[in-house]
Parts: sequence; structure tokens; C-alpha cells
Amino acid sequence: MKDKHYIPIIIVIILLIGSIFLIQSTLAKYRKKVDQDIGISLAKWNIKLNDESIANKSTISGNVTPVFDKSDYVADNVVAPGVQGYFDIVIDATEVDVTFTYKLNVTTNEEETYPDIVAYEYSIDREENKQTYNKEEGITGTIQHNTENTSIRVYIKWDDGETSSMTNPEDTALAINNSEITMNAEFLFEQLNVTE
Repeated sequence: MKDKHYIPIIIVIILLIGSIFLIQSTLAKYRKKVDQDIGISLAKWNIKLNDESIANKSTISGNVTPVFDKSDYVADNVVAPGVQGYFDIVIDATEVDVTFTYKLNVTTNEEETYPDIVAYEYSIDREENKQTYNKEEGITGTIQHNTENTSIRVYIKWDDGETSSMTNPEDTALAINNSEITMNAEFLFEQLNVTE
């Protein structure tokens, strides 16, 4: 008889344990961790000057050839006192996905030696209206992303007028002592701030 008394208690315990498992499975929090890769395209920044990429460079080697006005008194493609000319720099932004600003400063490498060889005007995309070049301000502008070509024409001259600082003997000495001079075109490119 004693064995029969434990049977209802065992059944209650089994039912209680079963109920606990059933309740636990219905109230359980399901957790599962899943990772997903999200592909984000980065904006391209591949500016080219005269068909040469500036990526990872501080100096580009592309040759910029000045063109000087023809004259009956001066040989072709040389500069002499009073001669004017120009050179072109083309900015290609087809592989640039952000709008950016540029600043161009044009100087001679030795302004103290030949201060009268100067950039004096410029035009953007060969506009008819030339603008006066200011060496303190340089040439500045904004280029929209993925713009094919922006052409900057810089007009240069050997100033031999009333505003020139070199005398005729200094002009002569410069030509005798130098067969070539170098001008420097320094660019600064900067992405426009997207929060502006």
C-alpha cells in the first residue's frame, strides 16, 4: 500500500517537470546572431592634369609647352623682351566622384633673377574674357564631380614696358647667361565639405 501512495506524487512530479519544460519553451527568448556584409562604394579621387594622374605624386612630369606669339623680329617659340605667349593646363575630373576646388599659382623658379617674366592673364575653358592674374590670389575655381575637362590658359610675357623692373643690360645678361628658364605651376585641390 505504501507503494501506491507514492505513485500519485511521482505522477505529479513528472507532470510538474513536463509543465516546466512546456512553459519554458513557450516563454523562451530566441537568440541567433547573423552577420551581413554591406558593400559601400568609395568616392573616386583621380584628378588628371594634362592626361597625367596626380595620384600619390607631389610633382608631375608632364611637359607643358608654352606657345609664344609669332614675330618678324624673334625666332619661333622663344621668349624675349616684349614677347607674349600662353600655356594650357587641362584638369580632367571624369574619375572624381566629389566636387572640389582648385587653386593654381604660377611663378618662375627664380623670380629674383628674372622678375619680368610673368603670368599676367588667364582664361577658363577658353572664354573670350580674359581675367587679370594676381600672384597673391592665384587662379581659383570649383569643378563639379565627373566633369570631363576644364582648361586653364595662362598668358605669360617678358614684361619690357614701363612696369618692368629689369633694365635693358639686365635683360641682355639674362639672355646671355640662360638658355632656358623654368616656370612653376602649383596646384592645390581640396574636396568641398559636404556639410557646407
